[in-house]
Amino acid sequence: MKKIIITIIVVAVVGVGLTFYFLNQNKNSNNLSLETANSPERTTGLYVGDDFTIVSPKDWIQTHLPSTLVSFQNPNEKHPEGSAASKINFKSYIAVSFDNTQGKTLEEITELVKQQVQAVAPSVSFGSETDEMIDGQSAKIIEADLNQQNVDFKVLMAVVMKSDKYFTISANTTAQKWTEYSEIFYDTIRSFKFKK
Repeated sequence: MKKIIITIIVVAVVGVGLTFYFLNQNKNSNNLSLETANSPERTTGLYVGDDFTIVSPKDWIQTHLPSTLVSFQNPNEKHPEGSAASKINFKSYIAVSFDNTQGKTLEEITELVKQQVQAVAPSVSFGSETDEMIDGQSAKIIEADLNQQNVDFKVLMAVVMKSDKYFTISANTTAQKWTEYSEIFYDTIRSFKFKK
């Protein structure tokens, strides 16, 4: 059976922000390879990076997505047989990436992220944008809707900065699974902590 694999992630773009990166592979390609982490941190659900920690959702595995520091995917996710999401073998995921602020404010970075996403994914529609504190730092959380490959996606992005770095945590699923995953996505985003 021919499959198109698409992964929507928010990635760093030349030192100024992030944008959606669509990875389209050959129709005869296999599933994205998943790399499970063997560290003690992974078995407890806590990922420990160089500058931050984050708690992955229960039973999700660490994966490798281009231009991210870490990503997690639900390997057991199923979509209705014959659905557009099933045909492209989409799996919901959460990814963390970072860049340097280059002196920009949180508001300026957030606007850059939105402009760059809009430039490469014109069908994106931004919904709520809220201010929040994540690990004592100001953050912006944005919800968005996007249609790609006949699939309606729901995207949650958080932008959080500390000193000269900012991190973007993006969580992506289908519109049909949003109710199931929204609390998990928000909890994961809020588990992000900077290492001292």
